[in-house]
Amino acid sequence: MHRFKNLPKPFQDDEFDIFQRGISDNPSIDVYLNQQKDFALLYPVPSMDYNYYIPRAKKFGLTAYKKSLHIERRFQKIKYHLQNDRHSLIEIGAGDGTFLKTVKKFMPHLHMTAVDKDQNTLKSRVQNSDENHDSLEQIMGKSIYFDFICLFHVLEHILAPVDFLSKIHELMLSHSLLIIEVPSIHDPLLSLYNNEAFSKFYFSSQHPYVYSPASLQRLMEYSDFQTIEVLNFQRYGLENHLNWLSRAKPGGNEQFQRIFGGLDSEYITALEQYGKTDTVLWIGKKR
Repeated sequence: MHRFKNLPKPFQDDEFDIFQRGISDNPSIDVYLNQQKDFALLYPVPSMDYNYYIPRAKKFGLTAYKKSLHIERRFQKIKYHLQNDRHSLIEIGAGDGTFLKTVKKFMPHLHMTAVDKDQNTLKSRVQNSDENHDSLEQIMGKSIYFDFICLFHVLEHILAPVDFLSKIHELMLSHSLLIIEVPSIHDPLLSLYNNEAFSKFYFSSQHPYVYSPASLQRLMEYSDFQTIEVLNFQRYGLENHLNWLSRAKPGGNEQFQRIFGGLDSEYITALEQYGKTDTVLWIGKKR
């Protein structure tokens, strides 16, 4: 049993057991899971230089496959929260701006702001946004506020999430909506299938913390936000899971897709209803 003093404050009193020795990119870093089984951490805490950051989907040549899976479905999950009488949306960590482009199709009146320092996706990001910034610091302190603030697969990279979320607070008015998406420790390949190959692949230095619906809500409410809704969101389907279970590899499989593609919707729905999903969406506002 272990306790870690340098954790974000909501988790400092949690007790942890070793979950896995070594991670995909560093055998000297271990994975610890708390007693509630809703929050995992890497220790020793990894240090990432994001000036040289390469997303794993890009590293493994899975960018197009990954993107095709979830952008439209993400929008469908949250669209009823995006009221038409609002005017501005900012995505922090916008990448190439594909999500902004998707929202713009349905809500063309929204002023879209992108924040990302990745120069490789800059051209596409500029095309898909009305305004572009390299960092939050370019906006902070200017009394600029947004109706919708989106963080998709950003928070899990942050070593000091409470401090980071305090910056987000400054961009919000009382009606502003914050939407956060992070990987979930309840990923079915971990929590349902106990797939060893996936577990060795899954944990990496890029993600010092792995949340769940419960622990993400705990973090957000500690950071002075009010929860509106927490959603289980399954991005990867039966084809991907069968590929891991049979071949111990990420990505798609044409044969599995041909045979089982018609079952994917029901499979994903069942996982989401059961609470065994690879992703969690939190929607809320500042308290």
